[in-house]
Parts: sequence; structure tokens; C-alpha cells
Amino acid sequence: MASDNTNNATQRPYPRIIPDIDNWPIYTLSKDREQLIESVIDETLENILKKNPTEKDIHDELAKAVYLEKIRVERPWKTDAPDEKTFWNGVKNKLVQLESHPDNKIDEEKAILRTIIHRYVHEIVGNFNKGTYNFAERFVPFAFNRLLNASHSRAFTRLFGNKRDLLKSIHLIGEIEQVRELAKDGIIVAVPTHSSNIDSITVGWGISAIGLPAMFYGAGLNLFSVRFLAYFMNRLGAYRVDRRKKNAVYLEALKTYSTQVITKGGHSLFFPGGTRSRSNVVESQLKLGLLGTALEAQRRLILETNGQSFKKVYVVPVTMNYGFVLEAKELIDEHLKNVGKERYFVPSDKSSSSFKILKFMYRFFTADADFTIAFGKCMDIFGNPVDKQGNSLDHNGNMIDIRDYFRSHGQLTNDTQRDSVYTKMLSEAIVVAFKKNNVALPEHVIAFAAFKLFQKKHHTSDLYSVLRMAEEFRELTREELKQAVASIVKELSKLEHKEEIRVDPIVAAEDLDLLIDYAIKKLGVYHQKRPLLKTRKGTIKCQDMKLLLFYHNRLEGYGLEKHV
Repeated sequence: MASDNTNNATQRPYPRIIPDIDNWPIYTLSKDREQLIESVIDETLENILKKNPTEKDIHDELAKAVYLEKIRVERPWKTDAPDEKTFWNGVKNKLVQLESHPDNKIDEEKAILRTIIHRYVHEIVGNFNKGTYNFAERFVPFAFNRLLNASHSRAFTRLFGNKRDLLKSIHLIGEIEQVRELAKDGIIVAVPTHSSNIDSITVGWGISAIGLPAMFYGAGLNLFSVRFLAYFMNRLGAYRVDRRKKNAVYLEALKTYSTQVITKGGHSLFFPGGTRSRSNVVESQLKLGLLGTALEAQRRLILETNGQSFKKVYVVPVTMNYGFVLEAKELIDEHLKNVGKERYFVPSDKSSSSFKILKFMYRFFTADADFTIAFGKCMDIFGNPVDKQGNSLDHNGNMIDIRDYFRSHGQLTNDTQRDSVYTKMLSEAIVVAFKKNNVALPEHVIAFAAFKLFQKKHHTSDLYSVLRMAEEFRELTREELKQAVASIVKELSKLEHKEEIRVDPIVAAEDLDLLIDYAIKKLGVYHQKRPLLKTRKGTIKCQDMKLLLFYHNRLEGYGLEKHV
């Protein structure tokens, strides 16, 4: 296991690969922020005009954008500009006037398009402040240490001796040395799983902890309504992503910004799942748009150097593994509603104020919960594994030249259709890596075993019938739970040996009584109703089947149900 954080909040587990922040790509690009904005505006305009060469084409594209935006502004967010309705009504009126006097010229439509792009790009592009970063880097580990070091469990001293090292709540594991080495000369695109509202904070700390420079990262526009979060995000490289905006102009601006940042050497991070996993199942369906920008950036880096001494883009899957997710109840409610099997009241945004976000973070970090950041093996932009030197390898371990992917008849070319296939290849490789780097935490093992036992007891394959099981039937003996856990742990050991999953040391130790006691204590520790708890008579009882399902879901897809 990689180095853990220490009591000295300013001491990093790993030294910075670039000691001086002034030399970080994110800092140098942010110093030229206005130049970057103008470059993104110009390229976005050019790309849209290529796709829409005639007056009618560009008029129709603008009309679609206006139509979608007028729907959006009817339900504004606090983060929206105060003149949204006025702006889009003005654009609509101009289009109506132009439609009544077509002249087969696109100058006026082009001017309107540029105005819209200018507005979007200024909203999207983030910034980076060295002073704010230095403060955040010191504050976050300090807060983690202060809040998480309250975690104690005497039962483990007899098994592991140094409980302080084992039971630290944040663990950094995986291919950290490879990531550090390749980041020195290449460009890193980190792609984490997404489970919780604190993912950006957690993965940001993890990246800093392993000594990488700060990264550009996309953050939902709604999060900027929280003042204290907005203060940091506006200064730490976050760019705004508004998922309500579905029109082609906005999406082109977003993709162009991401492409330019990566091409210019900026390490980047985005959540390819797009949003938090409502079910808590490891993501298997990824959004391809931003992944495609990394592919395009790699092509440009090759073309700019005519294939000679080009910088290479490396994709790093990062699996976030939580034993406790504070939003679990709301997330599983949304999941069950979305699949259409039950109708629940789904609360609106639980994090709509600074107070609620602070309360959320405080509850999480004082909840005595474990989590692990697992850095997967680096891959190239096509999903091929790479060696320590960054050379791409085929499935047989033979070195391959990625320039060949961009060639047609011996020439480096653009091929949109071909690129979509490559992006899909990358997404499939990321999904496999997510699953391999998922960590079977004690909480997941116990939840999986208990839920499967309840399903068997209920004698039905209907999930929703199991969820409605009467409380008097939601009870297990310790012995039957122990037997199920023993079978799962044995199978997990085999899967880990085949590198199909990672197993937490507490699970791997195979002290089943210790594992059960630890997991029940930790599972859902801050939920009002506990997924599992011990009764006075020594049995194990479930107070909330939906929460138990949520934590159980983290181990779905490994065939473990056959062993319960």
C-alpha cells in the first residue's frame, strides 16, 4: 500500500514532480487566460462554420440553440447570469429579423454566433491562483487528519499491531510510481469514478498527495452556487460544465476548451460517467464527448511535430472507493425512480447552500468511514497499456506506434468516423480498469452477503418485493452471515489473484468475526436508519433495505452471488 498522510499537514506522502508551481502547466496557461479564451472562441466559431457552411445551415443551428436555451432559462439557477432571458430574447428577435430578409450571406449570423460563443466560453473557462492552491494544499490534509484521526478500533491491535497506520481512513494505492514518472514528460488525463459530492475534493487531494501538479477539471455549474466552494473552484483550475445546455454551440465550445488545454500540456481531470452513480454500481456507461477531446489533443500533438518527439497523452483511471456515502439514501431513491419500478419523492439538490455543503463535509469526515483512492495502470489514448517508459503495448506485450492509428495511406489524417471507434475503445478499457481497481471494502462485503441472504430467504427474484420485506423478516443469525461472508471472502481472494478486483487488507486478513464487527460498526454510520446493526440477542438486523442495496451494489458484476 502506498504511503499514507502523516500528522504533519504540510508534509506530502510524495515529493512534487515539479517543485516550483510557476512551472506547472495549469499556472502558465492561467497566466495567459485571456489569450486562451480568445483562441477557444476563434476555434469554436471555425468548427461550427465548417459544419454549417450556408446561411440556412447556421440559421437553423442558431434557432435550435435559442429554442433549447429559452426552455432552460424558464427554470433558472442561482449561478445563471441575471440577464439570461434578456440575452436570449434578443438573439431570438435578431434571428426573426434575419429570417424575413435572407441574403445568402452569413456575416450577420456569424456575428450572432460569435456573441453566443463568447458568452459560453467566458462562463466555461476557469482560473488558477497560486496562493489559493498553497492554502488549500495545507488546509485539506490538515482537515483530513484532524477529522479522520478520531477513528479508532481497539479490536484490530491484536491482529495488525499498528492500528494507527492500518486504520487511517484515506488510502492511496495502485500504480502511483508509474503515474508520477509518466507525468514528468507526458500529459495526464485522470478519469475517476463518481460516487459522492466530495469526489472533487478527495481526488484533488489525492493528486496533490502523489506529487502531481494541479489539474484542470470540470465541475457542475450548480456547485458554484455554494460560495465557499465557488471561491476555491474559481481559483483552482475548475472549469464550469452546465449539463442543462444541450445545444451544439455550447458542446462545441466545451470540447474545444478541453482539447486546447490538453494540447497545450495541461493535465486534466473529468468524470467520464458524467454524474454520480445513483445505484453505487461501478460505472459501465461513459460519456464519450470529453474522452474524444483527449484523442483529438493527441492527434494535434503528433501533427504539430510531424510525428517527431511529440508529447504523449496518458489516461489514468482512478477508482474512488467509499465505505460510506452520505447521499446514499437520495441516490438510491433516484436510481429506483429512474428505472421506473417504484415512485419515490426525490428531494431537490441537497447541497444548495454553503451551510449544507459544510454540514455534509463535516458529517462525512467525522463519520469514521474508510475510503481508498486507487490509481489504475496508465494507458494510451486508445486504451492500450503502456510500460514504465510510456511505450504503448499490444495484448501480447509488443511495442506499438500510436502514430499508425492516425495514418491513412501512409499520411497523418483526420477521420471523424474512425475516431469515434477509437474513443469507444478507450471507454471500454476505462470501464475494465474501474472494475479491476474497485476495492472490496469490509462494508461492501457485509452488505453484499446480507442482501443476498435476504433475497434467498424471501424466495423471489423480484428486487422490489425484497425491498418491501416486512421488518420482522429482516434479521439474520450471526452464523449464517458468517458463512456467507466466508464464501465471498474466499472468492474475492481468487479474483484479486487474477487482478480482477482489489481487496481491502481487513477483508484479506480473513478474521471473519473481526471483519463482521468492523463492517457493521462502519456501515452507514451516519444514516438515521442503519443498513445493518447488531441486536441485543446477537442477531443482525436491517433497518433500511434500500441503503443495504446501495452498499451491496458496489460488488455487483463479479459473480459473487453464486457463492452465497
